Amino acid sequence: MKKDSILGKTKKMDWLFIVTTFVLMGIGVLLVYSATASTPGIPFYQNFWFKQIIYFTAGVVVAVGLTLVKITFWRNLALPLYLLSIVLLVVVLFFAGDVKGAGRWIDLGFFKLQPSEFAKIAYLLMISTWLSRHPVDFLKLKTFLMPFFLFIVPFVLVLRQPDLSTALVFTMVTLTCLFMAGLHLSEVFFIVSPFFSVILSHSQIAYSQLLWGAFICILGFLLYRRRLPIVFTCVIFLVNIFAGYMSTMAWNHLEPHQQKRVETFFNPMADPKGDGYQVLQSMTAIGSGGVTGKGYGNGTQTNLSFLPEEHTDFIFSVLGEQFGLMGCLIVLGLYFLFLWRAMEIAKMYSHPFVTLVTSGVCAIFFFHITVNIAMTIGLMPVTGLPLPFLSYGGSFAMTCMFGATFGMVNTQQSQADQSPVGMRRAASPTKKMAMVVSEYLADIESFSNSSSATTR
Repeated sequence: MKKDSILGKTKKMDWLFIVTTFVLMGIGVLLVYSATASTPGIPFYQNFWFKQIIYFTAGVVVAVGLTLVKITFWRNLALPLYLLSIVLLVVVLFFAGDVKGAGRWIDLGFFKLQPSEFAKIAYLLMISTWLSRHPVDFLKLKTFLMPFFLFIVPFVLVLRQPDLSTALVFTMVTLTCLFMAGLHLSEVFFIVSPFFSVILSHSQIAYSQLLWGAFICILGFLLYRRRLPIVFTCVIFLVNIFAGYMSTMAWNHLEPHQQKRVETFFNPMADPKGDGYQVLQSMTAIGSGGVTGKGYGNGTQTNLSFLPEEHTDFIFSVLGEQFGLMGCLIVLGLYFLFLWRAMEIAKMYSHPFVTLVTSGVCAIFFFHITVNIAMTIGLMPVTGLPLPFLSYGGSFAMTCMFGATFGMVNTQQSQADQSPVGMRRAASPTKKMAMVVSEYLADIESFSNSSSATTR
């Protein structure tokens, strides 16, 4: 009986998804090794690459254990985990270690815990649990009260660390879950429109004001097309106007290092030896890699320590320098495959909780991938968001493993009561082909047997 249960779980695995995950993990370890192996006088077990192997190994062990956990377990555990994450976020404000102006880690001696990474998963489980039981309606504001409360508490606590980039991850997860819970895409746009008004109207330069004016016109057109009640239309429009004029106040509330990052984003050469240094060195590393790269371990920017934080936030620069455009495209292809399979899980599963959690995991990964890569090539301000599976980090590695584990466990629906067609829809691509072939051979055998019987 025990064996049958384990086999039943094994049938639900998507091996394409699993292989993609392990390949990304392997590439991450190799890149971290290449970026940090030259550090002299450090025992191998204290090197970042070895610690990364330990983190991933621990994550795999936990993943195997979680394959035996039912969906109801996560729903029942959502509230306790959410409350625990809030407590840890409060604790980190008073007892965290200060690293480059940000207090994000609790030193446990053998491991540095980053509560914001734990809070991502806890919040995702909590908001998914609530939305799976309480649908939202854009025209009924009371349906947003609890989701807003669940969101704003960790958002503010993370923002206080300060960690604006991670706080935006919570925003991305919330918007994704609201969309998957039933909101129209235009309604999601109306919710985030004040944020765009703040960004576009901040600068007093003429072209920035023109962009904001064009945005307000587009917003007005969409409001007209949706035919919302006049009260909602007026409130959304006026909030955007107010947000635009209050953008200066919002700018003044940013931390000095956050303001410098934004200013350096528009002009890295304004501070080439300060905040612009990382971006310039990153762009130099990626550009010097060319099409095929300089070869593994031959990165000049990396080996000569010109590129700071090359094993964490700027690991993509190491990839671009050593493996060039081809290596970057391969990794991007693997990320696409990972996200595609995960979204297929979200669409095929009938349970709303699983759909919401899987979509939220995709949102976390997509936001991290997009922002990190855009940061390294100078398209976005420098943030503290690592690259999934590639960047070094214990807490983030465990977050990645949870996301991958949830996909692995819930890739397939129970196949016991499904038709052959339904089984093929729920199966991985490799299993789909095997099912098609087996059914084809069975049809041939059946036809052959019937023909033989007719002949006799």
